Amino acid sequence: MRKNFILLIIIVLILNIGQATFAQGKNFITKNNVSLEKLDDKVEGVVKLSGKTTNSKIKILVKKDDYTKWFDVDINKGKFSKKIYLTEGKGSYKIYILVNIEGRKYKYGPEIEVINTKKVNKFLVSNKHIESNNKEIIKLAKKITANKETDYEKAKAIYEWVIKNIEYDNKKYNKHLNDNYNQSYGALNTIKVKKGVCYDYATLVAALGRAIKLQTKVIEGKGITEDYSGLHAWNEIYISEKNTWIKLDTTFADTANSNYFDTEEFDDNHIKQSEY
Repeated sequence: MRKNFILLIIIVLILNIGQATFAQGKNFITKNNVSLEKLDDKVEGVVKLSGKTTNSKIKILVKKDDYTKWFDVDINKGKFSKKIYLTEGKGSYKIYILVNIEGRKYKYGPEIEVINTKKVNKFLVSNKHIESNNKEIIKLAKKITANKETDYEKAKAIYEWVIKNIEYDNKKYNKHLNDNYNQSYGALNTIKVKKGVCYDYATLVAALGRAIKLQTKVIEGKGITEDYSGLHAWNEIYISEKNTWIKLDTTFADTANSNYFDTEEFDDNHIKQSEY
């Protein structure tokens, strides 16, 4: 019995050593069929999360203090790679890979903690649903603002293009009324389907602006018109030649067929609650 017990311990130790050697040699952290490449303890404003998995769906969760954000991840032939900017300043960030079980249920995969040593301008970099580093977005933004010299002219060109080319998605909005948010969102998707709700309009404006180095915010709060009063999203863009932020709302401009670009009465219809 004692010999069998000792033999069992040796086998367990060998297995553990083998796993540790794999993790160290390949520089991976592995859990729940996800292998995540290790990162340096200190990073400068951005992380690139790469690895492999046999799972069909995973997400990335980034946490710092009270900040929490989910990111979708594309898996191609069992491999994934995601670049994420650390927008909440310097300090410690915890990053988790989450594995889909079913529906909206997830379990934890590998996790890491990094120290960010460089502050980034959150209004200039890509983020969830604001894919300003995407080649298609960059190409479109440059085309829209071609021959425009000032930031104000570029912002106006983006505003006018979105109003002209994007249609409000009433079916999507009606699903929201029934608490159905399991849909596709963001700048890239909006360009693809040519329609969206206020969040899609706002993330598209932000992506196009940031793609050409215009500081652009997505603003969330309350929107008020004759026909609507409730949650809403719009934008602010920094105009360098005027050293000021201007406010614009492509959704209301489109649906109400009115001017919502840098107007004096803008705040009469908008109550700001958050920005990113």
